[in-house]
Amino acid sequence: MFLIRILIIAFIIGYIVWFVNNRILGKNLALARVISATLVITSVVYLLLGSLSYLVEGF
Repeated sequence: MFLIRILIIAFIIGYIVWFVNNRILGKNLALARVISATLVITSVVYLLLGSLSYLVEGF
């Protein structure tokens, strides 16, 4: 269940990055990089904290 939740969130975030990059920003690459970096960093922090919580609380 834990991995399925992470995969679903990863797909949703990937779609959001793709949608924002292709539809909304267009040619504004600087803003696209900032938004993409923000989403990636947020995802990594979520995954790290989720993994840590999973390990600390037990299997």
